[in-house]
Amino acid sequence: MQQESFCGYPKVFQLSCHGDGEDAYPLLQLSGNNYIIHNIDYQRKSLLVSNSLLSGYLESTACNNDISSLHNLTLPNDQFELASNQADFFLLYNCNSSVVESFPKYKVGCFDQATNKTRSNTSVLALPRDEYPKLGSDKCRGEVVVAHARGGYENGEVGLIQEVLSRGFELNWFASDCSRCQDSGGRCGFNYTTYHFRCLCPRRTFSLRCGSYDEG
Repeated sequence: MQQESFCGYPKVFQLSCHGDGEDAYPLLQLSGNNYIIHNIDYQRKSLLVSNSLLSGYLESTACNNDISSLHNLTLPNDQFELASNQADFFLLYNCNSSVVESFPKYKVGCFDQATNKTRSNTSVLALPRDEYPKLGSDKCRGEVVVAHARGGYENGEVGLIQEVLSRGFELNWFASDCSRCQDSGGRCGFNYTTYHFRCLCPRRTFSLRCGSYDEG
């Protein structure tokens, strides 16, 4: 169902809807990539998201070069922040064979590399932050992308790197507290021209809650 224009902050947070009917799901665009929103916690002001490109790559068994279209996540300082207790992974591709031999348990897929006249497959690795310094900077020629995973990471999960990455990660968003508006019988809205919160009430709009004429 399409979100009503008066509800929430769709234009400010670059939210969109992908698909139709029961198969539709919300997307958030950040740093040139789409992030699937799996859950919204309004009380904690948090989102559980996953990079749609990375999710599709992890679910596929075929070698492809989609991984090269991933971008490092840069968050708008006035809109989002990473929630605490997140694990960081460094995605590496186009690496030489010695790297794969050194870190076999961190392999998550393969990369279809095009050369002048042939194509060759190389491994894609996801190294936890504490393992990354052990890798020489000249061992991989692809761009290094940092991926985030929810709930931290334990060494006992090394055989489940793909599952850990598939969890997605949490973002906290910054927005005005909507509870006062809701408690007064209003709907929470936003004026995206002035970037100000508005409480939409039956007779008029107020800045914080219905009936607060000194605040409207």
